[in-house]
Amino acid sequence: MDEKRLIEVDDLRVYFPLEDETVKAVEGVSWHIDKGETLAVVGESGSGKSVTAMSLMRLTDYAGGKIMSGTANFRRKNGNTVDLASEQQDVMRDIRGNDISMIFQEPMTSLNPSVYCGNADS
Repeated sequence: MDEKRLIEVDDLRVYFPLEDETVKAVEGVSWHIDKGETLAVVGESGSGKSVTAMSLMRLTDYAGGKIMSGTANFRRKNGNTVDLASEQQDVMRDIRGNDISMIFQEPMTSLNPSVYCGNADS
């Protein structure tokens, strides 16, 4: 992976197998972010934005979701590159919070812009 590249997602597919059918929540998503770039993921409700983000942190594993194919190569703070789509959960536990975090935007759990985060005296 290029030295400036932070993450590269290629042909990500995330499915939720049910008893009678399989929900194909994410089909063939590809994108990348280089140092200094910002990516905005926009789309209609139910289009797979949250599932895409949660699958990169492997949080969909706990909701019955399964990454069926694709890669998500991520450069950690220590410089090592890992494939988030296939990494073991013990490694993912170390990555979550240390290298990758998520701000959930549900109305009852989102951040309040009038409340300080961290040390308010700094």
